[in-house]
Amino acid sequence: MPLKLASYCRQHQIQIIHAHQCTPWFYSALSRILYPSPRLLLEEHGRFYPEITNKKRIWFNKLLTKRLTHRFVAVSKDVKDRLVQYEGLDQRYIEVIYNGVKPEPPLDKTKAQLRREFGFDTDQFVVGTIGRFDPIKNFPLLIHSLAQASQTLPQLRALLIGNGPVFKEVRQLIGELGLANRILLTGYRDDAKKLIKCLDLFVLSSFSEGTSMALLESIAAGVPVVVTAVGGNPEIVLKEQTGWVVPSDSTEELTTAIVDAAVNSAKGQYFSVAAKHRFEDHFTFAKMIERYDALYQSMLSVQAQAAPYGA
Repeated sequence: MPLKLASYCRQHQIQIIHAHQCTPWFYSALSRILYPSPRLLLEEHGRFYPEITNKKRIWFNKLLTKRLTHRFVAVSKDVKDRLVQYEGLDQRYIEVIYNGVKPEPPLDKTKAQLRREFGFDTDQFVVGTIGRFDPIKNFPLLIHSLAQASQTLPQLRALLIGNGPVFKEVRQLIGELGLANRILLTGYRDDAKKLIKCLDLFVLSSFSEGTSMALLESIAAGVPVVVTAVGGNPEIVLKEQTGWVVPSDSTEELTTAIVDAAVNSAKGQYFSVAAKHRFEDHFTFAKMIERYDALYQSMLSVQAQAAPYGA
């Protein structure tokens, strides 16, 4: 891989390599030994869960990989801290650039029409999430919380959009808890961003997150949100200011938040408006591109020819 990357960069006179995540960073850094002209940027979007300290990797990064790298970006302060702890980087050289998204254009149909396509009535409270069905997303927490909340909320329904390795397990759990008539699984949908708008509440129940794109898209769509207090979630959603923030893997706390959102629509509306304002200030696609454009320009300057660690 380093040979192929070096050859490609030489052939096309590549000036910047933007390595998304640590594995591409590793190969890109090695390619610079063979063809050192490109500047190298590591951008870390998310981390494994749970993380394990690997001393060999830290030492390899310190001795070689990071010395071949010009800039380091984390998509949240939490990811930045993890790069320091698990990759051996210096926090002074890591810039935080939050992900940004473009709001979806207005629907060509009403919210009620969109909901009817899934069999939801206007008087039902629809909770949902969008994403890869992966263990890190902790779908069992969401499903058990929906089961408990449904005991006091007969109008509760749920829409889970996406696919992935634990899809069958999620469907099985829904059946075991007798929720098949309340929770709808759509599988993968290429119009997922639009479907967000039929929700009354978006829930992100993950064990770990960087800066969730689905969360940002929900906020941009004006949907109230509940998140677990992990990763970059508390940086995006301010507890009791722009949404509900609950402890990780707490069925009781998530159930309470879902019920609160269902019975207190005014609170949810207040959160969604406040979250939308915060989104415009920090998480738009335009702001993200502006930050990366400035970063790229700085990497091409004469002063940036040397990597910060001296290689």
